Amino acid sequence: MLIMTKTVTPVTTKALILSGHKEVITSVRNSLKSFEYGEIDFLENGIEALKKMNTSSYDLVICHSKIKFISGWNLIKEMKTSEKIPNMPVVLMGDQPAPATEDELKAYGLIKYLKMPASESDLSFLINSTLQLFKTSGTIENKYTKAKAALISQNAGQAVELYSELHGLTKKSVRSSMGLAEAYTQNGESEKAENIILETLKNDSQNATAVLLQIKIFLKRQQLAEAQNAGLQLLNPLSDSPFYHVRVLSIYNELKLLEAAEHVCRDAIQKEFKLPEFWNSICRMYFQKGRYEECLEMIDASVQQFGPNVDILNIKGACMRKLNRLDDALEAYGDGIVRGSRNRSRSCGE
Repeated sequence: MLIMTKTVTPVTTKALILSGHKEVITSVRNSLKSFEYGEIDFLENGIEALKKMNTSSYDLVICHSKIKFISGWNLIKEMKTSEKIPNMPVVLMGDQPAPATEDELKAYGLIKYLKMPASESDLSFLINSTLQLFKTSGTIENKYTKAKAALISQNAGQAVELYSELHGLTKKSVRSSMGLAEAYTQNGESEKAENIILETLKNDSQNATAVLLQIKIFLKRQQLAEAQNAGLQLLNPLSDSPFYHVRVLSIYNELKLLEAAEHVCRDAIQKEFKLPEFWNSICRMYFQKGRYEECLEMIDASVQQFGPNVDILNIKGACMRKLNRLDDALEAYGDGIVRGSRNRSRSCGE
């Protein structure tokens, strides 16, 4: 008799190390050997890290306090309150004193802050303790994992229920408040969400997570002036990092409001933030409005600063096609395909 057996595909465990310091990366890699992670990614850029975690889930994230564009602590708060990033175990380390009190660290799932230099055994012990916290049923962190999963899967009713419980258990912590506000927004209860946001901003007027969610609610209601005002209040004081400009821009792009996002891009360009996202967005806006010559001028300015990228080449091809410059359009599209293929090859390690 033929017995059918089911082939079980081994699960690859993944870790993400966020640091630009070679000695930190070496120490972390050595500590991770005993945990046998099948795949380890490295990033030193907070903006790219947030994008990566939007599309890839990790079994462990180890973050240095100093990374590009944002502090490690603020990045952790962003990922822990994001409606798109699953709840993941995180370890925070750094050379400076702890960025927050022990209670504040614990509120975001951190057992403690590891002050460097630290031995590999200390790091291994902290990693193990962090992983156990996430695996233990009934812990606050385990409840956050379930609440986040409901939010990400768009199960709004369950997300409201789970975050309401956490809101009570954590005495209305910022983390649970933002999760509940996001769940209410998803469930079509924007008034309840806004009440939570306003209460949070009353205690901390510069709480970036609350402002970002407030902007999203304004935009969904087509309250563009209110959204712009909230965005500028958040962004105007920020002249040393483009992180929150990218975050605000992503909300506009997600809701396909390119023209309304122009003020964000102009502010970023005026502050000389060297990222192509802002130029790309204005180019798309010009294209949508049929301003093809202005779009091509903006594309040339972007390419001079950053070199060509797939997005900008595709916009260029579309402009050329609209202007009936078909040979130029084919050349731009072809360059975009080649560059995209190279990017995929690099990401696959070929």
